[in-house]
Formats: sequence, structure tokens, C-alpha cells
Amino acid sequence: MGLIADAICETLWPTRCALCDAPGAVLCTRCAARLDYLDFWRACPRCGAAFGFLQCDHCTPLVNKEEHTRLCVSALRYTADTGVLIKTYKDKGEQRLSETLAAILANALPPSWLRWANGVTYVSATKAARRRRGFDHMELLARSLAGQCGLPCIRALNPPTARDQRILDRAERKRNMQGRFTACEPLPGRRLILIDDVFTTGATMDQASIALERAGAQVRCATVARA
Repeated sequence: MGLIADAICETLWPTRCALCDAPGAVLCTRCAARLDYLDFWRACPRCGAAFGFLQCDHCTPLVNKEEHTRLCVSALRYTADTGVLIKTYKDKGEQRLSETLAAILANALPPSWLRWANGVTYVSATKAARRRRGFDHMELLARSLAGQCGLPCIRALNPPTARDQRILDRAERKRNMQGRFTACEPLPGRRLILIDDVFTTGATMDQASIALERAGAQVRCATVARA
């Protein structure tokens, strides 16, 4: 009965591409090909900055003396198309994009990370954001990624109490996230790939990583996009 209902719904309201509105898929092949994928050979091998392979302007100690930069990779540069894709997923309720975004992120993860990790975790949404959206977009994405990578998905962080980061500048983001994450439980022996949707200043990933490390975990970070 479910298959019949799905077929009727697809006939009446066909699946459309989030970027060009063409029917057939939530992200069509043509639009997927034109996304701005980060080049592994140009990105910083430590923090994942787009053009930091030779000299990074984000994690070098001469520029960044305070933040605790961890290994991080990102799949896409944050462009207008990437922004539409992520907002369609998390703010317009197109939850089927979780599998698509997870596949894009999985392709960016170094094989050595997958051999190293024994779990995938995520930056939890605030309780207010979860109520507003009806789901935790990073939890769903983490479950999709974990399934594609053959790793368990672990809920390791409690929801943060901070304000929405999108309205804040770099300094405010750092203050806003200070100490706002806590681990759900002790995590000795866990080697976790921590994921989020967008890396902007790194404040969220930094504070979330600190909370996981204090609980005993080792952490590497990955995001769908990098601003």
C-alpha cells in the first residue's frame, strides 16, 4: 500500500531538484556537477580552509593564536547554490536531501579517517530549532552518513543553549558558543567524526570538540560546506 501511495504522490507532486526545479531527483545530475567542490590538493590539510595547502590563513599560529584547530575537511565551498541546498534541507523540510548531502560529505572524507573512526556524531540543534523545524537536521544527516560509511551514529552532545549563530559576527560567535556544549556521557576510547552543516568561523566545531574531548573522545571534524 505504501508503494502505491508513493507512486500516486510522485505522479501528482513529482520530486524536483532543489536548485533548478527539474523533476526527477532532489538534486539533479546537472546541478550536482556544478556545485563548487573543494579541491583536496588545495585545501589546508589541517583545518580544511579552501586554499591553505601551502600556507593557511586560518589555522597558522601567526593568525589564529587562540582557537584550538583540529583536523577538519569540508566538501563544498559555501556559494549561493550551496546555501539554497542547505536551507532547502533544514528550513524547508526536504529531508530526503539528507542522503544526498551525506553522500557528498562521505566523498570528501579521507579513507584513513574511516579506518580511524569508530563512530559518527553531530552538532545537535538547539531545542528551539528542533521545535521550529520538526527534526534535528544534523542528526538525520549523521545517520545517513554513518550508514553510508559503515559506522555507528552516536548521540554524543546535548543540545546547545546558545543563540542562533547566523545573526552573529566572528567575535560574537566565539563568545556565544563558549562552554555551551556538554557531552551526553563519558566517551573513553571513542574516535569520532564530528559533523556540522557549515564551517564559518570554526567556533561551533571548536567548542563542540572541546566538550567531546573532555569526555574522553578523540575528534576529527567534517562539514558539508565551508564559508
